[in-house]
Amino acid sequence: MMVELLTAAMFENKVGQAFVLEEPGAAPTELTLAEVKPLKNYANLARAPFSLIFTTQGAAVLPQRMYELRHAALGTQAFFLVPVGKKDDVVSYQAIFN
Repeated sequence: MMVELLTAAMFENKVGQAFVLEEPGAAPTELTLAEVKPLKNYANLARAPFSLIFTTQGAAVLPQRMYELRHAALGTQAFFLVPVGKKDDVVSYQAIFN
């Protein structure tokens, strides 16, 4: 089975849409895709690197690690999320794809 690589183009029309993090024993957490940003392809990789920024509201900050996020059109995908900012009750997370 061939696994399709995720690309920035797959997310560009999803900005502003919800991705839902569901984990056993916890309430679902909705993250909004806030930004899709291409990154420099210094290593001439087959897939152009890119970054995704997600935001969510709430006081809690999720720890840096792998999470499965569900999107209506993309299905469930695994993302390594890193908290990168907090302003008032909005927390930002980044996922980078090389």
